[in-house]
Amino acid sequence: MILEHTSDRRRAPRLARSGRLEITFEDPLPATVEAELVEISKTGFRAAHACGTIVPGLEVQYRREDASGRARVMWTHLLEGKRVSGFLVL
Repeated sequence: MILEHTSDRRRAPRLARSGRLEITFEDPLPATVEAELVEISKTGFRAAHACGTIVPGLEVQYRREDASGRARVMWTHLLEGKRVSGFLVL
């Protein structure tokens, strides 16, 4: 069976980006997490981190060199020993 690739459903192009990212949240307990930016788009970003409580649905505050605001965690995967999460900017 040959599987056909479906079209990319992303709404905005992704740009590789690196740099420090600070993520804070209040639930389940107040926390500040240091993360590494992986890529950005007009609608969100992807970041690598070591925090097990960054899970889908969690609303966070983020701050990086050129932007800050609120975002929702859309997914978190374990890739090559690192946690990587996708965030939708709110």
